[in-house]
Amino acid sequence: MNKQRYAAFPKKIIRLPKSAGMPRSKVMAIYRERIKKHRAQPAPIVISQRNVVIGTDNTWFNAQTIDRNPAWVQVDNARYVWSARNLSSQTAIISRTFRLSTRRSILSGRLFLSVDNYATVIINGLIVQFDDPQANTSFFNPGRTFNITRFLRRGRNDIVIIAFNFGGDRSPSNPAGVAARLNIRLSGL
Repeated sequence: MNKQRYAAFPKKIIRLPKSAGMPRSKVMAIYRERIKKHRAQPAPIVISQRNVVIGTDNTWFNAQTIDRNPAWVQVDNARYVWSARNLSSQTAIISRTFRLSTRRSILSGRLFLSVDNYATVIINGLIVQFDDPQANTSFFNPGRTFNITRFLRRGRNDIVIIAFNFGGDRSPSNPAGVAARLNIRLSGL
């Protein structure tokens, strides 16, 4: 009877490499630290038009635009970026604060994300996407779209993307990049 109970346990312990990602608690700690830095900066521009498009570029905190690898999908209204502090790093933490009109309702929100190799996306303190560590070409060849309507709010909004390069530091032989575009539709006045 005891043999059956223990049969489900693996005989060999498999340890993921150090590049396997971060626990959710660490991700949330990074998010809180990043938001604290944003709050010390001047107030973000208020966006009041009905259709809002926000794409990654040099205006994002800690983002440096990079050349698009031919294997990566072209992302309209966004550029591929990586960590401005260290373009060769294994991890890029980028963020953006924006303010939506308080007089309009949020009708819909979509996030298009293309990342080589995987990422965690947090909007207003809620995890939108938490990828498992992997080298998955479907994350950057076609990209992915997420419905983010429920994560958005009137007034101040924060987005943090933590992107990871599987297999080590970013290099010509091991490229890494992230491009994101938010499409938000607001009601009329």
